Amino acid sequence: MSNLAVRFLTALIGAPIILGIIYLGPDLAWFSLCAAAMAVATWEFLTLTHPDDRTGRVLGTGLTLAVFALLVGTRFGAVHGSLLGLGLAALAPVVMLAALARPTQIPAALHRSAALVMAPLYLGAPMAALALVRTFGTPFQGGGLCVLTMMFSWFGDTGGYFAGKGIGGPKLYAAVSPNKTWAGAIGGLGGSVLGSVLAHATFLPALGLGQGVALAAVAGAFGQAGDLCESILKRSAGVKDSGALLPGHGGILDRIDALIFCALAMFAALQSGWLQGFAARL
Repeated sequence: MSNLAVRFLTALIGAPIILGIIYLGPDLAWFSLCAAAMAVATWEFLTLTHPDDRTGRVLGTGLTLAVFALLVGTRFGAVHGSLLGLGLAALAPVVMLAALARPTQIPAALHRSAALVMAPLYLGAPMAALALVRTFGTPFQGGGLCVLTMMFSWFGDTGGYFAGKGIGGPKLYAAVSPNKTWAGAIGGLGGSVLGSVLAHATFLPALGLGQGVALAAVAGAFGQAGDLCESILKRSAGVKDSGALLPGHGGILDRIDALIFCALAMFAALQSGWLQGFAARL
């Protein structure tokens, strides 16, 4: 089977499960799914930086889950803002104390410690943002916003794939991702915009068409930047994929590299005055 067919079949199996949890499950089920995906992606990320250090990967994944829990808890008032700030401020000291307790790891302490501090910020915070998007409006409305966020990422990825393959042309950033072209980048933005138009016409009519298109352009651009950011990390580590868990897609991190950036854009838009009118209609 071609890689495209394998990717399609994987999505065909996974999409109904994700949609069922988003629309029919309680908040806890959606939060748990986000946390599980984040934990696997964190493990994959830390495998790039700690290939021979299981203890370091366990510590980094635990810290990332802790930041996720603090951010989600703050939203519901279960965690005071000062505790969240203390938790974030404690990341570096905890990591450095762990390095101090493991003198055999001294040659790699600098870049591995940096990776352990980075993981909760790179993956924990954005995945918490995606989880919390569901809390805007009713579960159905918030679920629609989560689906739209994923459409920004995955429609953008699909549009970029077909435009890049079909048109080709000048490379977008050959040093980081040799296969990406400017045509693919434009096609990716078109895919994100198409996702917003479809959402407006079907399950999310409260989002104005012009507002949705503007949001799609911003979130889609952020998503493509997220894809390139993961590419430079993998190129630095000398690997093609972050993992092999999803047939045709690579690892979980390969699937959410753009999504986490789109989620930050969506959450920021919902929290800001820019989408205030839309939020009021939910």
